[in-house]
Amino acid sequence: MRPKILHQQAMELSFKAKQALEFGNPNLAFDFYTQAAELESKVAEFYFDKPELDPTRSILIRSAVYLNLKAGLVEEAQHFIFFGLLNIKDELIRDQLNDALELSISLKNIDAKHASENYNYITTLRQRSVLYVIEPANIIFDTAVSMGMVKDFSENYLKSLKAFSSAMFKRIVENTPNISIDNFELADDQFQLSINPLIVDAAFGSFKFSIANDFLQRPGDVKELVKLRADIVKKYHEEIFTNPLSDNEINKIKEAYTEEEVNQIFRPVTKIKSSNSPFKVSYFDKDSLKKVSIGRIVNDQKKKLLPIRSISKENIGFLESTIIHKRSSEDGKITRNTLFKEQLKSFEYDIKTRYIEPKESAPLLLNEDIIVNFSFDSEIGFSFSFDDLKIEYISTEYHQGLNGFYTNFYNKIISLASLDKLNIEESRDWEIIKKLINNPESLKRK
Repeated sequence: MRPKILHQQAMELSFKAKQALEFGNPNLAFDFYTQAAELESKVAEFYFDKPELDPTRSILIRSAVYLNLKAGLVEEAQHFIFFGLLNIKDELIRDQLNDALELSISLKNIDAKHASENYNYITTLRQRSVLYVIEPANIIFDTAVSMGMVKDFSENYLKSLKAFSSAMFKRIVENTPNISIDNFELADDQFQLSINPLIVDAAFGSFKFSIANDFLQRPGDVKELVKLRADIVKKYHEEIFTNPLSDNEINKIKEAYTEEEVNQIFRPVTKIKSSNSPFKVSYFDKDSLKKVSIGRIVNDQKKKLLPIRSISKENIGFLESTIIHKRSSEDGKITRNTLFKEQLKSFEYDIKTRYIEPKESAPLLLNEDIIVNFSFDSEIGFSFSFDDLKIEYISTEYHQGLNGFYTNFYNKIISLASLDKLNIEESRDWEIIKKLINNPESLKRK
């Protein structure tokens, strides 16, 4: 047996399989991977009883594992995985074998052809994915992340991503001559259904997860839209989610998108990156292989970027959910029966103000406008918040809530002004207050 020659032949077949996949020929790729896995398995087993030849032995065992997985030969892959976990000491390779074991278990009860297709699909998704890390802003349960944090991130991320993809869809349709669409809204809705990022890897320790969007082209799909769908997560990550929102970047955004698009894309992002958010987000840069923290969005950036959504009390109505049973009789008469009706009193808008008016104290004039976020939820009431200073007040009555917010804002200034020593977070808040108010020290408690 000449192991080096067999290994070289296996690598050549693996390369041909990869090319076949790139040219859209999965059947040929499957055949090449099957042949490559058979050759590499022979080479790896030849080295089983030769520990003195490490790291060559460990590398070949790992190679046999992944070639068998690519060929959908799950039991054969597990044969090498278990041997490697028992006999290999290299920590990196052991981690890779554990990852391969997890994948092999998920492919266990699938025939070889479909297991191969699934493995290669997942592998490609992982290569196209963005790896995020969610960590608690304040350590409560060590690095554990709550379901609420994951829910807040995923809902706002997906809402923003879909708004971005809709804007991109509109531009491609308008600028690509070979795309002909009769009903744009229906086509856009259909495209949005395909924007549903998949979690392709996850791990505990904070909460690490990789996401990517589907990249497969199906019958009738337009090439340009398939590429947009496949690249949408990476494009969104680079252009929107990690955008530093400097003055220059904000100007570019306003030139590139309509006011409504800016609002729909970036308002959910401001919630994820709010100073008041209970979690912080990072990502792994694939070029530097370093973890990069995503900065917070502050009041100045929100003022410059987001359109102010104000609303008068006269315009505040209610949302109504209704289930109606509709029936046509033989003579053409239509009867309607309301089965269920519910008023969904929920809305959100911004309050732009330069005054803080606490109930028991003199009003404060600020040096610049601040954006107070106002929302109403039928379950909790009226909520007023200013994220930069993490000030919030909730009440079942509107005016009581607004007065409570002003009072909390005022009391925070007095509280910080009265401290002799400030910790890191208090110092940050004090710098924001000094920017908003001239001589805040004068409010110090006597």
